[in-house]
Amino acid sequence: MLRTGILFLILGLGAFILPQFGIQFKLFTVFGKIFGGGETIVEIAFAGIGAVLVGIHLFKGNKDKSSAA
Repeated sequence: MLRTGILFLILGLGAFILPQFGIQFKLFTVFGKIFGGGETIVEIAFAGIGAVLVGIHLFKGNKDKSSAA
């Protein structure tokens, strides 16, 4: 779950940052063509899902360690 969350965060945040340097993920341009320019919503969704997955992993990990001690 942590690896998937980190991957989603990289994809979501990278999709925001890379166009400023003239580079972009081709995956998100396909989403833009399918949804008619809604690629920003998909980028936010990817970053949000990634943050939630990483957060769940971190909180779940802290809970398991504290109950084991």
